[in-house]
Amino acid sequence: MHRLFGVLALAILAAACGGSGKGTIKPGLGDGGTTYTPVTTTQQFIDQIISAECDLYVRCGYLPDKPTCVEYFGSITSPDMSSLAYSIDQGRTTINTSTKDACLQGLASLPCILSSSNFSNLDSSCGTLLVGTIASGGDCVDDSECKPGFECDIGSCTASCCPGVCVTIKPQAAVGGACTGNSTCVDTAYCKQTYNSTTGTVDGICQARVATGALCTDAGSCGSNAQCVGSTGSKTCVALAKDGADCGSSGVYCENNASYCDPVKGTCQPRLKDGASCTVPDAGMTASYSAGCLNFSQCKYGVCTRLPVLGQACSNPDAAALDECMMVGKCVDGVCQADPPQPVCTMAVAKAAVADAGARD
Repeated sequence: MHRLFGVLALAILAAACGGSGKGTIKPGLGDGGTTYTPVTTTQQFIDQIISAECDLYVRCGYLPDKPTCVEYFGSITSPDMSSLAYSIDQGRTTINTSTKDACLQGLASLPCILSSSNFSNLDSSCGTLLVGTIASGGDCVDDSECKPGFECDIGSCTASCCPGVCVTIKPQAAVGGACTGNSTCVDTAYCKQTYNSTTGTVDGICQARVATGALCTDAGSCGSNAQCVGSTGSKTCVALAKDGADCGSSGVYCENNASYCDPVKGTCQPRLKDGASCTVPDAGMTASYSAGCLNFSQCKYGVCTRLPVLGQACSNPDAAALDECMMVGKCVDGVCQADPPQPVCTMAVAKAAVADAGARD
């Protein structure tokens, strides 16, 4: 899988890297705009991604302001981003500077409305941002390491870091074809997966997406801007709710990512800023991440309250419902502490992990 598209549902990249930042960016055909300055190191490239993503998150109401957003993404280490930085530093992946500006501008200006077409448009500008250098048959851990026209085939490995081989990109399967996920089917189809108890594997078949208003059975079976909702045996593809429209009785998601389903009004409403009154939908909870507060706040004792960052004091009156430090780590002994860093995914790490798993089986 391509690390560039494997982490977020709403944006390409979700975290800062923990790499050295010493890798030189390979020259492309020239920058496509003037918003972003040329980059000379891996870390500068990561910083520009964070800046573009924070423009999106703040505009759409996920995070309260850009400094908070930049500080948050700069304080965590993503294995995907660390591994990408390593690949760039080692020359296994290069950055196409001729598409960089268009990709970052496209990310920063993504609409807040849920729509698969938005991500398709982003893919067109960002799909060639990373260019691999590994030829067919070479070792790889990610698609971004393989040369154009090739992908990293990791076989049946399901671990977070898998050794693979660069092979020719397989065409997307049509309706009726075998699949391993929605991305392996054509755009008008989804991958219906079932567990095969005989072989102990998960089998997938591409099936046509269901139109809005038609009966559905699977969560991902509806077309763009629709959701499969209803009781078991009687589900229908329902259009996502617009701002002010009912979402409580139908259980459908809000179309606007900057909104939430108000548990009191039962309609899609703008997210609540810090200090605003909020209502936790589940009785007995004193903290909740789904009560309409901005995505770096929580509804604590009826008020939207900013979550603590690393090193700040924390308390979990209902730890089963929410760890106050979940955005940056864990609440340990009353202080937000970072999660242990994950190893960078290299061929050596991937092969060692597979060998270790085989030894335990």
